[in-house]
Amino acid sequence: MAPLHNVKQLEVCEVSPPPGSIADATLPITFFDVLFLQLPPVQRLFFYQFPQTTTTTHFVNTLLPKFKHSLSLSLRLFFPLAGHLTCSPNGSEHQIRYVNGDSVSFTIAESDADFHRLMSNHPKEVAELRPLVPQLPVSDPNQPLLALQVTIFPNSGICIGTCIHHAVADGNSSMHFMKSWASIFRSGDESLITSRPFYDRSVVAYLDGLKRLRLDQMANTQLHQIADNMKPRATPVLATFVMGPADIDNLRERVLARRCDDNQKPIHCSSFVLTCAYVWVCFIRLSGDNDRDKDVHFVLTVDCRARLDPPIPATYFGNCISSCICHVKGSDLATEDGVEPASEAIGRVIQALDGGVLNGAETFIPAVVSMAASGERILTIAGSPRFRVYDTDFGFGRPVKVEVFSIEGMSGISLAESRNEERGIEVGVVLPKGEMDRFASLFEEGLKSLRS
Repeated sequence: MAPLHNVKQLEVCEVSPPPGSIADATLPITFFDVLFLQLPPVQRLFFYQFPQTTTTTHFVNTLLPKFKHSLSLSLRLFFPLAGHLTCSPNGSEHQIRYVNGDSVSFTIAESDADFHRLMSNHPKEVAELRPLVPQLPVSDPNQPLLALQVTIFPNSGICIGTCIHHAVADGNSSMHFMKSWASIFRSGDESLITSRPFYDRSVVAYLDGLKRLRLDQMANTQLHQIADNMKPRATPVLATFVMGPADIDNLRERVLARRCDDNQKPIHCSSFVLTCAYVWVCFIRLSGDNDRDKDVHFVLTVDCRARLDPPIPATYFGNCISSCICHVKGSDLATEDGVEPASEAIGRVIQALDGGVLNGAETFIPAVVSMAASGERILTIAGSPRFRVYDTDFGFGRPVKVEVFSIEGMSGISLAESRNEERGIEVGVVLPKGEMDRFASLFEEGLKSLRS
């Protein structure tokens, strides 16, 4: 059982952009957005350490007004987050609509939990972290898109919890918002934000044919049920594992050496590929014989902004990501050399993106539905080391920990850059307690063998 601790709500308020600063606006849902209409929101936790003399009273009187004011200014720039996901008047088309006065739910809470234990890499029961995550109510026909919570740990630190509906923003866009909010909090000046969000959806309008196809595919598919079926059934715990730069270099050397010995062509062996391959192998070995006679699958998410023709601005706000699937026989990954075929499968799929980032997009949903129906293991990723989540500095220094909490609702992992080691990668994992202990053993023993 998780240690008992209390999280007490101090205030629940609504924060809007400054009155009259944003005209009413409507953004159409694009091909990239429709996949996430049925899927759960993305939830992150940002932990910041404070001086030991920072009390709840000091926070409420001194820092809370700055949080509210800077959030209001940030929402002027990122107004869709204050809006709602709704349907067009004839009910045929989802859209994101902002109306003057729309707002974001902002909760202030206080916790008596051990801050340093919750922000550690060690396994914590998901139930311990859940009170730190704001709730985004399910509402039809006007679905809110963002909820925020700041939880105070007196004399220790704070946790900023975010809950963002994935249909409004991908990871790149949500982190653009968070870093802009942090910058405005530090400076108090919205005008210093030089990287402004880009909202022109016409740049992807040529994909409306694919959008209609995907909507038709989803009409007969319950993606949220597939995601729900992938949840751990036993009491889940969340832990973080770190692939240090030396571990990645050792893994690369071993994979490339074995391919050279077998006279095989070199493969794309980036730190991302190697980390994903290594974790994938650990998951397959964890399952024992259950997956050895089946195909196993790894779903990659790719930012399309620079890969479209023509490319679109890096600051495009919304979703601009596509998914591709790697397939391998479970028995191939369960061997001592399993990281090599895993790396080859992932690297091959990434290299194929040069031929067209949306190749195969029309078959992605039917493929996932088929794999899930066959009971085949699907491992997915949330986050990316490229988001640089540890650069989100509100003036308290870099976060001491960032968690993607929403992986507790899927069979997946999260990735981020290592906070403490340049070129290192943090891997977030959610598993039942017994399985987590075995996974940790597999992960650490594998790295030890690389170092020997």
